Amino acid sequence: MGGLARKATVLDQQSTGIDNFYIVDAGNLFFKKEFVDPGVALETAQINSEIILNSFNAMGCTAFSPGEFDFATGLNYLLELEKKANFPFISCNIFTEQENQRIFDKYLLDVKEDFTIAFIGLTSIFSREGISIGNPLDNLKIVLEELKNKSDINVLLFHGNETDLSAIYNENLNIDLIVRSKDRKRSSDGGSKIPTFSLGDRGKIVCQFDLLIEDINERFTDVAWCDRTVNHFTTRLEKMKKGDLMADLKDLYKDNPATLQRIENYENQIILANQRMENLVNSLVYKKIELGVSVNGRIDILQIVDEGKRKLQNILGPSLPDIQKN
Repeated sequence: MGGLARKATVLDQQSTGIDNFYIVDAGNLFFKKEFVDPGVALETAQINSEIILNSFNAMGCTAFSPGEFDFATGLNYLLELEKKANFPFISCNIFTEQENQRIFDKYLLDVKEDFTIAFIGLTSIFSREGISIGNPLDNLKIVLEELKNKSDINVLLFHGNETDLSAIYNENLNIDLIVRSKDRKRSSDGGSKIPTFSLGDRGKIVCQFDLLIEDINERFTDVAWCDRTVNHFTTRLEKMKKGDLMADLKDLYKDNPATLQRIENYENQIILANQRMENLVNSLVYKKIELGVSVNGRIDILQIVDEGKRKLQNILGPSLPDIQKN
């Protein structure tokens, strides 16, 4: 079902007596290229985008934040897709080029009995006709200030580059989770700062986050990062013992200051990860779900795909390519 669930992300929130299920996407959902050539290529791309949209409608998508590829056929077509969507398009820093007005809602608030979760849309700067992109960090700060007394959990849907991501980390902002597109690598865990996850660029994976909430005022601990950090640096330290597991590393490398510094860094990382697990209040558990090449078990989505294939056959003839790989 690759093309139909490109970089979809599932969040399953669990609190006392509450189970909520969200499907969100951080951008580059509808198209796989920066621009689409006119003619048959354009017609084909638009039919594929309709298949994706209708499938996300059927799955019950919660929110979508556009990325640069989503403007591949122009702003007006993306706005047409928005009208057909059963879920909101959100972005706090995409503006009209002439009037400098925000095109989409800045965020989505989902209010529950015990807490409120905010999904915020954001993108790094790119160039497209008819739109302008505001400074990501400045616009994000404005939104977070607005949400200060409105939300308990802030999830950022971010189509962004490393420079902007680092700027967000350096500001110590009130963000609980970042779901990121515009990155070719798949995350193994969320990292040591704000838990940040990328699903890669091939559209063949869904990420599931289980948010276990005990105290809404506390940050989330990324359990996968803690486990991976402890295992990774413990293995490194053991290798440095050169087969003698009882060796004292500081004595073994006492004449090598650079190696001693590295040992201290490894030990500090292990201590940090263990401390986070010991002080765990709210936890984030991350799972990667690999998608197959076909859709199984969802008759409604199979019907959407079949209808799309029929439209493509009218354009391309009987030698129809496998649209599920697009």
